[in-house]
Amino acid sequence: MSFKSKIDFCGLANGTTILLKSHNEGRSSSVVTCENDEGDTVDTTIVGHVMDPSNDYALKADLTNFDIVLGAVNTVNLGTTEAPDNHYFALKSVTIGTSNSGDVALAAQSEEVASATATRTYTVRIASLKCRCKAQIINSLFSLSGTGVHLQSANYTIGANITHTTVDGERVTADIYGASISVAISAKQAGSVKPTITPGSATDVVTIVAGDPSESRPDSDYASVSATVTRYLTADAE
Repeated sequence: MSFKSKIDFCGLANGTTILLKSHNEGRSSSVVTCENDEGDTVDTTIVGHVMDPSNDYALKADLTNFDIVLGAVNTVNLGTTEAPDNHYFALKSVTIGTSNSGDVALAAQSEEVASATATRTYTVRIASLKCRCKAQIINSLFSLSGTGVHLQSANYTIGANITHTTVDGERVTADIYGASISVAISAKQAGSVKPTITPGSATDVVTIVAGDPSESRPDSDYASVSATVTRYLTADAE
């Protein structure tokens, strides 16, 4: 069977360790209306035709020192070589899911911008990500301690906010700000003492446990604990 080719809007696939699985164009627009004195719509205009696409990827091999650059702009030709139709997409977020019961899940989201030139970027280097069915601690973002504590899953969101200036409903400029890495942690404990979750340390950034870790002790299962750790990022040198 031959499937229709997919488009790497977010620009993470490299053909060796990261393979493109799928894309969603994320097309949208807005409808503005004019009503008469009785509240009935008498005219409409469609504005703000944009694409905010997403991609799903497959991890084929271990990743080592792989850079994720939030705000980086990927140029995609949606036309032909003879009649190009270039669109520009800024990387907004990347999610990495790891667990002890499934393969690594990797996905990304971009937003359409007006220019191929990035205004600001945030680079996150993934030091090591194993291509395994394994709950993993990435970039020393946190540590677990306690008797019989076992990590069940760690799901990472590396993302930022993108702001747009619009004219006549169309995007004309964009900028990115407020980047962070958040990891949702789930662990089980075979021991009787609640495990400790400690945020990692890194130069010039702040890492915190965002909210108190929550313990659950069910009637007929091992106790578990969940928490979210967030590291706030600073932008690359401009």
